Amino acid sequence: MQNVHTHAWAQALHFNLATVHEADLSRGHPLDLTVQYDAFMADMAPFDRVIVFGLKGLLTGYWVPDAYIADFVARAPGKLVGFASCDPTGPSYMDELTHSIEDLGLRGLKLGPIYAGFDPRDPRCAPVYDYCESRGLPIITHTGTTYNRAAPLGVSRPWLWDEVAIQHPELRIVLAHLGHPFYDECLAVIRKHPHVYSDLSALFYRPWQFYNMLIAAQEYGVTRKLLFGTDYPFAGTQESIDGFRSINGIIGSSGLPRVTNETIDGILSRDSLALLGVSR
Repeated sequence: MQNVHTHAWAQALHFNLATVHEADLSRGHPLDLTVQYDAFMADMAPFDRVIVFGLKGLLTGYWVPDAYIADFVARAPGKLVGFASCDPTGPSYMDELTHSIEDLGLRGLKLGPIYAGFDPRDPRCAPVYDYCESRGLPIITHTGTTYNRAAPLGVSRPWLWDEVAIQHPELRIVLAHLGHPFYDECLAVIRKHPHVYSDLSALFYRPWQFYNMLIAAQEYGVTRKLLFGTDYPFAGTQESIDGFRSINGIIGSSGLPRVTNETIDGILSRDSLALLGVSR
């Protein structure tokens, strides 16, 4: 099994105070989202390979240096695959990105348009896409909602990535979280483009919505484009797997269509990193 969506960061170093407060409000109790290496590795035990990244978003107060991620994954290089992060609204973002890839050895890119407040079609993003496409680097991008008040929902819509994929047909893109709650848009985009995928991270705890997402994916014939992820530390591995495997429990004996075993087993066993062009 592979996990395409996990974070590493230290809350006190990498989040501003307002962001920490909003995270607490989102769950209704204080959170410490700091990722401890030993706890992380214990949680990741079921996976043979795991993609790890931070997040950069000046607008909403996240800033995890790529060197922090490079040091984190260097402790288990056979298992952990580090991705850089980028905020195209800030200064020197291309210099930072090239340093992270060419000097730090990171293998892909994480973007957070909603956290940084940029439209994925913004001209400032063009050199990022050109660079990643030319070097075969996949991009994992947040799509859909979040709890930060300053984060603009308008730039989180999955359909915005349709235009990016048209202009960059060889660029491998993962639309994270199935674009929730805009999953219909996400399914339409991944169906169109051979190298655009989505992940299922942090969706199991809304089981009715998650069930409908997966049924729609079956109806669209795109379950092969769905990748497994957890969004650690926001969700753990075992609860994510259990929530996925038990998804049909929400419908009981109602006669509603079921998420098939083929869909579930296919997603959990998928060689996601190979699809993204991330070799060993």
